[in-house]
Amino acid sequence: MFFRIICLSLLSLNLCFSDHGFAAGAYRKATEGGDVVKDKIYPKFETWEFSVPNFGLIMNQSYVNTYLVSGGINYFFSETWGFGLDFTIGSNSDKGERFCIENFFYDPEDEVGSACGDASLLDGADENGNNFPRFGPAYVPVREIDTMIIANMTWTPVYGKQLIFMSGTSYFDLFIEMGMGIANSTFYAKRDILANGNSPRDVFTPETGTAEQIQQAQERNSQIGAQISETSAYGEAGRPDPKSETNLMFNFGIGQKFHFSKRFHVKVYLRNMTLLGTAQGFDNLLAIMGGAGMRL
Repeated sequence: MFFRIICLSLLSLNLCFSDHGFAAGAYRKATEGGDVVKDKIYPKFETWEFSVPNFGLIMNQSYVNTYLVSGGINYFFSETWGFGLDFTIGSNSDKGERFCIENFFYDPEDEVGSACGDASLLDGADENGNNFPRFGPAYVPVREIDTMIIANMTWTPVYGKQLIFMSGTSYFDLFIEMGMGIANSTFYAKRDILANGNSPRDVFTPETGTAEQIQQAQERNSQIGAQISETSAYGEAGRPDPKSETNLMFNFGIGQKFHFSKRFHVKVYLRNMTLLGTAQGFDNLLAIMGGAGMRL
């Protein structure tokens, strides 16, 4: 028994000081190095990737809905880095909030009981311009995105796979995109004076007192808001003239891509797009996008 112990001890010492032991060099895991993931099923190096179509929505606009349709192409010059070009078209529609503020009532004596609406709610108003309620719309700055062209660098730090219900395997990328481009939009500036020359709202003057005081009050009140018949001074017709603008923009996005059938993928991603040189200095747009594509 003692002889066995001595033999085992000598064998252990020999392994410790051999070329395969710790003394020969630092310990190195089998997965360290440039080939952490071997034999990728979906490699990216020297491949072209087409993403058509992608659909999305700008989420942080108060008065319009902007739906996005885009297509893009990317080329990867390594497993983690690539560059590409993206073209996006916007389709705009008004939210209910925009209709309300553009058809807002100036109702100093609270006769209507509603904040906004169409002209039928003001049918009882006097058309001679002396009585209220009437329209007192608000026109705030509104930007409608028409097209965007963005050049991006794409970084893909994560490639992996995961089990689905313990029976299937999905392959995915996590990616970050950074770039710049130009945005074409239709811009409606803020309007403080209505098309009829009146202020949208002001201090209402009660029409009481002497005949002269009543006349003065009527003159002051007639310079507030718009009557029903002045259709060009409220609603959509009363908007300021739109301007076509082109702005430099920066883009930052993050998303996930799921691969299938060797060449195809679906993806979902968020984009933060900042337009520079706008009336407010800059406009920030947050969009959610999703779509499909293929790799060649």
